[in-house]
Amino acid sequence: MQPNAEVVVVVLPNYLQILGAARALGGYVSPVYLVPQQGRWALDLDQLRRAITSRTALVAVNNPTGAVLTEGEIGAIRDNAARVGAWILADEVYRGAEWDGEAGPSLWGQCDRVLVTSGLSKAYGLPGLRVGWIVASSTKIAELWSYKDYTSISPNPVADRLARQALSPERLGQIVERTKGILRSQHPLVSAWLARHTDFFEAFPPRAGAIVFPRRRFEMNSTAFVEQLRDEKNVLLVPREHFGLDRFLRIGVGIERELLEAGLELVSEFLSSSTTFAPAA
Repeated sequence: MQPNAEVVVVVLPNYLQILGAARALGGYVSPVYLVPQQGRWALDLDQLRRAITSRTALVAVNNPTGAVLTEGEIGAIRDNAARVGAWILADEVYRGAEWDGEAGPSLWGQCDRVLVTSGLSKAYGLPGLRVGWIVASSTKIAELWSYKDYTSISPNPVADRLARQALSPERLGQIVERTKGILRSQHPLVSAWLARHTDFFEAFPPRAGAIVFPRRRFEMNSTAFVEQLRDEKNVLLVPREHFGLDRFLRIGVGIERELLEAGLELVSEFLSSSTTFAPAA
């Protein structure tokens, strides 16, 4: 690490663009891991406290595991960032897609130095519009406008109009309920499938989003497994190396139910077709 490099603490798993951007700008990335604990993904609070030091400029939080951070975990991020005057960048794109209840706690309003990003791609099921937003103080938003103008100037007018309709009071509730209805239908199907394959996977039930992140019990590398599955069965899963952690796989559950059932059956066939995937001793 360079003597004067600023540190970006990144909660992993995460989308790895934030790591690349931090390093490209000369920063040093310090990872803090969510850990499977008592059937859920939990924030390692001791690791978080050690990672955030006087050199920390930013704490980046995202949660592509489907878990929902607790009030205590949110408070720990807030308090440790405030302790050193660091900014918090909270990507809350999954907030609102809690299929089993109300939306989880937000980092917005927890302290002055916080930026919350979100968009239409997850809870609203409209990723093709490529529309998102940042919530921050009026001073910070004024500063960020120049970056936005430099990179994109304006959104696609058709996407902008459709996004406005989606976020209108008369439509918003309908769209969110549609998303939750799909998730309430699909998640039990995947949970039942994982329960039949406990020799191969350990499951951590999600609370939000159309994703499941089971831990593989077999020794084959996740990327090698995903690529062989794709080549032989034409089924696509995502290896956890894409999120900064091995030994896990990401299963998307938001597709049509018939396709999801067919895909899971093909994975079952693939697992039973070779001794390569025998559980680790």
